[in-house]
Amino acid sequence: MDTQTAPGQRPDAFVLTGSFLVVCRAPLYLEELARRGLKILLITPSYWRDDALAAAKDPGHPAYVIDEVAFVDGDVSRDNSYLPGVVSAARRWRENYNIVGAYAVGETQVEPTGLLTDALGLRTPGLRATRVCRSKYLQRWYLPEFSPVSVTVPADERGAFDPDEVRYPVVVKPASRHSSSGVETVEDRAALLTLLGSYPAHETVLVEEKVVGQEYSVESLVQDGRIIFSSVTRKSTTDSHARTFVELSHTVPSDRPEADGPLLDANRRMLEALGFQDGIAHAEWRIDADGRAFLMEVAARTPGDGLCTLYELATGAPLEPAIVQIALGEPARYPQPARVARQVYLEHVPGILADVRVQGFDVEPVWVGESGLWPAVGPAAPADPPTLRGVLVHHERGTELGPLRSSEDRAVSFFIDAPTVAELDELEGRVRRAVTVHTVPSIPESVTHVLVGYSPVMLAKLDGQLPAGSVLVLEEPAVIDARGITALAERHPCVAALFPVPSQDEANPHRIIEAVPRPAGVRAVVPVVEYGVVVAAALAEAWGLPGAGLAAARVLRDKGELRAALAGSGIAQPDWTVVTSPEEVAAFRAAHGGECVLKPANRQASLGVQLLGPQDDVAAAWEHTTAADEPALRAQYADTARFLVEQRLRGPEVSVEAVVHDGEVGFTNVTAKLVQDTGHPVETGHTLPADLPQRTADALRHAIAGLARAVGFRSGILHSEWILVDGEPHLVECAGRLPGGGITILIDLSYDTDILGNLLHVLTGTGPVAALPAKRAAAVRFLVARPGVVEAVTGVDEAQAAPGVHELHLSVAPGSVVRTTTSSWDRAGLLVATGADAAEAGRHAEHALSLIDVRTAGSEK
Repeated sequence: MDTQTAPGQRPDAFVLTGSFLVVCRAPLYLEELARRGLKILLITPSYWRDDALAAAKDPGHPAYVIDEVAFVDGDVSRDNSYLPGVVSAARRWRENYNIVGAYAVGETQVEPTGLLTDALGLRTPGLRATRVCRSKYLQRWYLPEFSPVSVTVPADERGAFDPDEVRYPVVVKPASRHSSSGVETVEDRAALLTLLGSYPAHETVLVEEKVVGQEYSVESLVQDGRIIFSSVTRKSTTDSHARTFVELSHTVPSDRPEADGPLLDANRRMLEALGFQDGIAHAEWRIDADGRAFLMEVAARTPGDGLCTLYELATGAPLEPAIVQIALGEPARYPQPARVARQVYLEHVPGILADVRVQGFDVEPVWVGESGLWPAVGPAAPADPPTLRGVLVHHERGTELGPLRSSEDRAVSFFIDAPTVAELDELEGRVRRAVTVHTVPSIPESVTHVLVGYSPVMLAKLDGQLPAGSVLVLEEPAVIDARGITALAERHPCVAALFPVPSQDEANPHRIIEAVPRPAGVRAVVPVVEYGVVVAAALAEAWGLPGAGLAAARVLRDKGELRAALAGSGIAQPDWTVVTSPEEVAAFRAAHGGECVLKPANRQASLGVQLLGPQDDVAAAWEHTTAADEPALRAQYADTARFLVEQRLRGPEVSVEAVVHDGEVGFTNVTAKLVQDTGHPVETGHTLPADLPQRTADALRHAIAGLARAVGFRSGILHSEWILVDGEPHLVECAGRLPGGGITILIDLSYDTDILGNLLHVLTGTGPVAALPAKRAAAVRFLVARPGVVEAVTGVDEAQAAPGVHELHLSVAPGSVVRTTTSSWDRAGLLVATGADAAEAGRHAEHALSLIDVRTAGSEK
């Protein structure tokens, strides 16, 4: 029998429910309740028993002020499994305490707490709100206006579910879990059936059409059914580059305020539909391309991760006291944000967590572990400078870190705040570069080749040349994100794993050595992209494998360093200097006949290169060159950009490709180049072998051998560019990697060889690659289209059937936007052809290219 004593004999008490860790991580709840003299009662899952009992004896622990703890058993994947234990504890306490309020801090106890507060007549979100907020399929049932098309699959009906009744891609999510656990995107019927079969037999699952768009959350304080505070948080998640939905950052308030209006309106109407009365709501939304807000899910409890900390940083006031006021029926208020704050979770290389380091900031990582307390982070004044508030490590050293499949898999996060969004973004970039998550990866024993950088063309070739699982690809996390290549091993059989690592950190190449242990069977480290040349050389050197050599790689990555290294070598070069302002460019131009070349020292693909004449606007040219970048390919490390101005040379342009083994040049090829006649010298075609006088060809081969000696290049491929001034080679630049622009295709066709195989030959130390006779000529011509929106592309079939054509690749289609060609990335496609000699190969390529018409808006029909 449920008996009660007289109310006057019972002390006032407040019930908190949820994870013991989460309750203690937000000690302001405990402090606020203790300050009011209330007895604090906690209901938490049984697996926290040992931690809670130990902490309760420690005067220095927040849990010391808790008066009683009830431990309950349940399973988050089973509806209402915690309810009996919560009701049992509440009945006991109702006899001994006057319970004046209750609040669910964690997700698992939201519904039981709603029932507890309803029975006791306390402030509560309401029975409908608490029930619906704990079930994703009930949210779809009660809130159809805000929901994507979905199907509820009860546990006992999976066998009857028809996977053809949904439109792909779909998102599959367990109905009762939290922390993104078990939530994945699937693209087809087979994948859906496989994923459904992986969930426990008792679990209800929701299958819904994927909403593509930016994700946000809205945090709302509600009192007496009225929203007294509401704010939008912008999120980033792993679904930008993976099948999962793990949150990677939160920005408070949202840095995309144009979405605030639709989101706050939809959120208000959603809460009204739930009859939400008293408490805090944390709702996650996506806005699609048409601007419609879709509810992903809503929770009736404190937001997770570090959102409470972010709100305190942004507003100057903590959320928890206002939540307690609402739960007690006291008038509550909360200020609007006056500052911008962000929490960022860093992605990591799977493996054993060894260390976390922070460079360049007066901040040490705090190892909070899986069950430790977070340090207090006090707010700043609105105008205070941008600040790194803390770096948290969420696991212990020695923890095996796997892929990010749920929130619990994340290892390191940091908090930053600033007066403005621009300052916050800049600070985030600096902190990302400063923090190193050092793991010791578990590398498959099958790995024999390590690629520094990602190239789909190279991997496609290696799929046919190397055994399955023999390649480890190292790439920058930002590039992985931008190019959407997380599932690389699923696309290419040769790939064993893709590791997100600092593969472009030229200033600190040792970071890669710390991040990636030497695979037991590794035979070669291959520099794949321009921005990975230095790190590849450092890795090869550290592992005792053939490579360019770190010193040579550094020289080849900076055109100014290369110019300086070749001074006095006998290799002809234009006059040049490093410049730091448009005024210096103008002075150099004036001293060189009113002409010059302005270029970045460490970019590729003619990016930012400009030819300036007497009448050209130097200030505008400087702005264009210094802003030139390729964010999808290059990680944003500390600004080390340098810029050169050079004497303008005139004459035919060629490139020389050379395979070098242990400092000796073997196979060489000379390519003739065509360059567009504008202020942006972008290549429009290559033909090889170049039809040159023997004397000139010999001079080029002699020059590339001298260049290799001068910079100390050891093993690999050199791709050098030259201008023939009155027949004499003058160096333009040189790269220590395979050439781009289709030249590798042309070399393979012309010499009946495999230039990638030749590179691997010298990088494995197998031996030199000797000179090869050309069997035919090959040419590539690039399609340059008129700027505008593409309306139609015609003549493709005719071009592919034209004499001598081997390959045709278009990078535009109807709807594509064509820009003015200022770099190689602006070209619209390429066509490869062969012929008996250079002239015939060029004619074949140009004839076939002439058959293709890319019509853009405004161009002649």
